[in-house]
Amino acid sequence: MMIPKERPDITTMREDCSKGKEDYQVDDQSYAFFNPQSARLANQLNFADMTLPESLFDTQDDGQQAMSWQHIRSGWLKTLKELDTQAALSQVKQTMKTHLLSAAGKPANLDLLIQECIAFSVLDVMICDLTIQHRALITRHMRAQIQVLLKPETHTRLRQYPLLWYNLRAAQVIRKAIHKRRKSKEPRLDLLQSVVDNFAALGIDRALDAMMTLVTAISGPPGAVASCMAAQLLQSPQWQDKLRTELNAAPTQVPALPFKHTPQLHWFIKESLRMWSVPIVFREARCPFSVGKLTVQAGDTFFNSSYFVHRNEQYWPEPHVFDPLRWQQANVQPNTYVPFGWNPRACVGAQLGTNQLAILCQLLLCDLNITLTSPSALAFENMNIPSVAGFEGTISEQQA
Repeated sequence: MMIPKERPDITTMREDCSKGKEDYQVDDQSYAFFNPQSARLANQLNFADMTLPESLFDTQDDGQQAMSWQHIRSGWLKTLKELDTQAALSQVKQTMKTHLLSAAGKPANLDLLIQECIAFSVLDVMICDLTIQHRALITRHMRAQIQVLLKPETHTRLRQYPLLWYNLRAAQVIRKAIHKRRKSKEPRLDLLQSVVDNFAALGIDRALDAMMTLVTAISGPPGAVASCMAAQLLQSPQWQDKLRTELNAAPTQVPALPFKHTPQLHWFIKESLRMWSVPIVFREARCPFSVGKLTVQAGDTFFNSSYFVHRNEQYWPEPHVFDPLRWQQANVQPNTYVPFGWNPRACVGAQLGTNQLAILCQLLLCDLNITLTSPSALAFENMNIPSVAGFEGTISEQQA
């Protein structure tokens, strides 16, 4: 059994879900939709109209045109599809490896290191032409976001000021990147380019908000799954042998979806994604809608949780047991496996994020050595995001 340490309120809600209490009114202005079908419907109704709000500032450059958030997402998905190549993934792998080896030969907090590795390695996918100085400013902001999610109790009110400053500096960097790209006659293959191409309709504040949303999305949850997966892999010698053999026999340099040559690796990743997700996602209602007997008003809050669904005995046999073999012949009910959320707001980076998990497994098994300081001290937690307490050790490169 692998039930992580949780906040008491999370444990109560998760156990209630397993007993059938899934959809209910939490208080006057908040609602829980933890049933998988209800969660899907709530998101579908809430985001039926994904029109972006009007630009905050009426400037000469702002066309104030109506635009759907879906239009931005479609542009990002197109770019990510074009970047889904062995060459691009090899660059992601090299960036991940470089960051992991930045701590080589010295004791390291592997939980934080791996989370940073996942976040920082897609920065070039987001904006490919950052200067070294500007990259450092954005990664500092991302690191601060990850640290707050991992240890929110250590961040007092006094410490909020530097966090706000990091956020402002990151926003300033992205604002400059937008203006620089607009003046350039050379289009780039990154997520910023899609925003710049639509700048006339977006305006600077909506364009900046879209890019800052990306920064927030890649800072925390994707790396959290990766850290938990890595800890599980390091504690599973049999799976290490299976996956190393599979990876060494694969004809491609970098494992990637659809994992035709590495099916067991795919099972291991899918099980990691099932086990480790953010406990609760908060949404603000964009419009009034009803699900069952519950009616939500615009401005109210509603909660979803893929974590509760993935850990629910109603949908998964032995849900707290890490068992990749369940995916050999999985019979998954609709909307019960949603590691990247429910449509239409499912994560646009789902494929890239999954490929990063495969690359991380390859690095840990074939390129790097990790010696845990105290293997028995590892403890899985899921307070705000999944994490691994006591995940400390040293890392080095394997010798050819």
